[in-house]
Amino acid sequence: MSISAEGEADEVGGIYDAMSDLVEIYHGNIHLGYWSGDDDATPLAGALDRVTDLVANTLALEHGQHLLDLGCGVGEPAIRIARRFGVRVTGITNSAWHVAETTRRAAAAGVADLVTARHADAGALPFPDAAFDAVLALDSLPNAVDKGRWLREVARVLRPGGRFAVTAYPARTALTPEDREVLATHAIFDPPTAAELCDLVARAGLVVERRWDWGDRAVRTYDEVAALFRAGDPALADTYGAERVRAFEHGLAPVFEVCRAKLGYLVVAGHAPG
Repeated sequence: MSISAEGEADEVGGIYDAMSDLVEIYHGNIHLGYWSGDDDATPLAGALDRVTDLVANTLALEHGQHLLDLGCGVGEPAIRIARRFGVRVTGITNSAWHVAETTRRAAAAGVADLVTARHADAGALPFPDAAFDAVLALDSLPNAVDKGRWLREVARVLRPGGRFAVTAYPARTALTPEDREVLATHAIFDPPTAAELCDLVARAGLVVERRWDWGDRAVRTYDEVAALFRAGDPALADTYGAERVRAFEHGLAPVFEVCRAKLGYLVVAGHAPG
């Protein structure tokens, strides 16, 4: 699958529109989870929420601030963060279905006054300079063809001294062309190494304060999701249809194989100069 930076938003949005309500398999969170070790019995939903909390902590949010959620999915992280910190969250996504679903979930959660979503291209944000106190890109940067362009937009819309946090799937070992093709079917484009990602962040004009490699803590996500399919949970088939669940499982299996074997999970946090 070859996608140009210019056509990226529409193509990736189409991928996520096609997944639509299957996102609920991930409990509404389109990111990885975190477990403290092999003996950590936290269920998948709790591990996913833990990542939201840990990454949000790096932003040092204060009541009343305005956060940009870059690639908000269906809004579960935005809703959780808005409730916890009392901040306004503007989410952007390239999926029309995500916009509608985020709006619905925010209203149902009673935070429609704090959480809003709009259809926008992360590489050409429709916001003025220095518009936000903080920017979060939770597992969305891997979907960018031109990651440098996304990061430059993050730097542009952050106020001086504003904080950012980015998560990504860095390449731990060399990827073959076949690996890259498999990853692209799930909108993961050309994963950089951890060092290359930090260099991209710095060249965008952002100050990297800390980075965490959570690869060993997050890899269990793939096994947890795969186990749902292997268990043949009748609730999945009843909700989505057996054929659709099988197609989703077969589509994810090769992606998970590459992710598990060759990709890590990196958190990069810091601030805009000033």
